[in-house]
Amino acid sequence: MRIPALLAGLLLAGVASAQPASPSEIAVVMQQLGMDRLGKDSAALLVSVAPGLQALDAAGRDCAASQVGQLLDQHFQQQIAGSMGDEGAGLMGEWKQFMATPAGVDMGRTFQASAQKQAGIATEAPQVGEASKLEIGRFMGTPAFQRFIAGISADGAMPEDLGERMAGALQRECHIDFDPGQIS
Repeated sequence: MRIPALLAGLLLAGVASAQPASPSEIAVVMQQLGMDRLGKDSAALLVSVAPGLQALDAAGRDCAASQVGQLLDQHFQQQIAGSMGDEGAGLMGEWKQFMATPAGVDMGRTFQASAQKQAGIATEAPQVGEASKLEIGRFMGTPAFQRFIAGISADGAMPEDLGERMAGALQRECHIDFDPGQIS
């Protein structure tokens, strides 16, 4: 009688411990990998093409880009969390553990250099030893890495309410009236 009760308890404990990743955990890894500019870079592009924002002065465009960048960062974090599903907290634990290793530090420096290069910032590729390369390759084969990258790479549409959320944030934080219909 005790064995079935013990098994049931273990199964319930496993189900109860499954949790999605938190946006703050995802934000930390994005920063470590140099991906923390995704929202900001996307927002700068959006501000440059939205007619109601193009006409703003530099301070207004900066404020708008900052607010839109924060909204887009939240979207990217939620997209990654979605790709990790209910195992997200455990997968992010694997990221945290790996990023604290010398190989994780090397991977972070390599990703950061790549992100800087894509942003047009001249940077030198970091030197990575063979042992780190092997560990990085091993980690890249894990579900933790693959599901995180799948979330970044997802062709997920922007949130349907992005225009309304932008309009609210721009009015509240920047005192800018913005027509949400400009976002399609």
